[in-house]
Amino acid sequence: MFGRKKQDSTKEKEVKVETDEKSIHESPQICLFDLDESVLEGFKDASYNCSEGTLGKMVRVPNDRRDQQHFLKLNYSLPVNLHEHDILVFNMDFYEEVDYESIQISLDNVTGHSAHALLSAFPEKIFNPRAYATRILSKEVNEILKKESIVIVFASSQETVRYQQVEINSYENRITNQTDINNTQFYNGFPYCYNKTGKKMKSPDKDTKLTSLLLKYSVGSNYELAFHHPTHWDNSNKQIKDNNFIPLLLNNDGEIISFYHAHSKGAVLVFPCIKDKRSFLLELFNNYLSEIFPNLFPYHGQFGWLDNGEYLLPGEAELIDERADIEKWYIAEVEANEKSIETVKENYSFLRDLISESGDKLVSAVEHYLKWLGFPNVLNLDETTPDLLEEDIQVDCEDRFLVVEIKGVGGTSTDKDCSQISKIRYRRAEQRNKFDVYGLYIVNHQRYMPPKTRNNPPFTENQINDAVLDKRGLLTTYDLYNAYFLIESGVILKDEVRDCLFEYGLVELKPKSLVSIGIPQEYFSSGTVAIIDLNGIRLTKGASLYVKKNDQYSKVEIISLRVNDQDFDEVETGEVGVKLSSSVKSKSEFFVKQV
Repeated sequence: MFGRKKQDSTKEKEVKVETDEKSIHESPQICLFDLDESVLEGFKDASYNCSEGTLGKMVRVPNDRRDQQHFLKLNYSLPVNLHEHDILVFNMDFYEEVDYESIQISLDNVTGHSAHALLSAFPEKIFNPRAYATRILSKEVNEILKKESIVIVFASSQETVRYQQVEINSYENRITNQTDINNTQFYNGFPYCYNKTGKKMKSPDKDTKLTSLLLKYSVGSNYELAFHHPTHWDNSNKQIKDNNFIPLLLNNDGEIISFYHAHSKGAVLVFPCIKDKRSFLLELFNNYLSEIFPNLFPYHGQFGWLDNGEYLLPGEAELIDERADIEKWYIAEVEANEKSIETVKENYSFLRDLISESGDKLVSAVEHYLKWLGFPNVLNLDETTPDLLEEDIQVDCEDRFLVVEIKGVGGTSTDKDCSQISKIRYRRAEQRNKFDVYGLYIVNHQRYMPPKTRNNPPFTENQINDAVLDKRGLLTTYDLYNAYFLIESGVILKDEVRDCLFEYGLVELKPKSLVSIGIPQEYFSSGTVAIIDLNGIRLTKGASLYVKKNDQYSKVEIISLRVNDQDFDEVETGEVGVKLSSSVKSKSEFFVKQV
């Protein structure tokens, strides 16, 4: 009897455990930066989908003497899929410390000829990585705010930190950049603020739903920042307050210490240093945000239980199962697509290496490119004779001979870098006893920056003039990268690019023998019809037009020509409507190729 009763009791207990198990809701996705473990546990208990991140811990650096300095890296961390999150919560009131040994730069796995680090020097004893991490993360925050989202900041005192970036190479340790970064740069448009500390908080003139909650948790809390209300110029040239900015709390002097800021499609909430963050955040999310932003909280709020799967409507279960099948199909398709993308990246890795790498990888990428261009004899001297510190690549075309020097640099090229190929060219000419040797310097400049933001071209006027006088060429790997797509789209031919590589001075890989017919006066049909005023240049149905926009070229075909509502096969004077094979952006310049 007692045994049976014990067994029944166990079953009842098991059933109870299953009933009490909490499921985590898919939405919203929340990332908590530098908040206590108790806050994370509280959110998970409330079925919120949470992850963690940190802007980094303060680092104790042993700079005990005037000549001491140490190299460090940043120690921030964040989820790899942060862009998929809906809500970010930052705690500026976080000052945990770690020892230098846990954050020092390691040179064990360095590839290439240099490494980069941050410098901490005497008398600095505490290195603050958080401002730098905030600036890096601000790019993600700005992107997240472009969708319906919430960014919450518990604001503490403002601090500007000076960072020194160092390049470590085999010759020296060189400071490459020194910059001051503010720890409040969370997003574009963060209002002007200044340090001011106090405990007394009051409601603004226009009370809000959130004000009462903030006042409830103000006991034992304090503020460390005060903010200016942002302004902008109206149509009558008067400066007015930004209506997207709403004060939530004031201090005794009437200064703003907490606010709501509508930014793009998202919202930013900045609060003072609330003491009981766990209780405050849970009440904020459950009772306030779920009502203000219902789209972000489909499973929370007053009637969230209606959609938790326990109270289904007729036919809803079948639709839920159907959606599950759709999601499985979608996941499988995405995985297949990702594998295809990885295959493309592997097959065309040389193009990415062209605009990112240095050293052997960059030389191999250029070698691959030159062979793809159709050069018959391309020799990588770095592989065949690695001890020969001269040109990187030789291209033998029988009737002419090309020697190529290749560099990947963090900045731009020196005069010596550009001219080094001249000495090699003369030496090869003497060895061949011919004057058919051409020199080409190819550089992947400012390689840590996106190519479109680099100085293009990166050569000075003197460097270009000297190259013309020395009969050698200057070229960037970004030009090679762009030329690949021009070739693939038929804008330029491989043999045209091959010939360009033997030119003197600044080598430009663009279509040759083009004659401008000007910029169209008007566009219709979403840019597929252009109105062009011709002046003796013949256009023919089926012929090609070359289009230039922001120094980028594309190619379109002429589908039809129309003058005064009549179709023609050829037109060479007057105003003509040209129907194009694809859409063209406004203010593009049109060209035809001279035969």
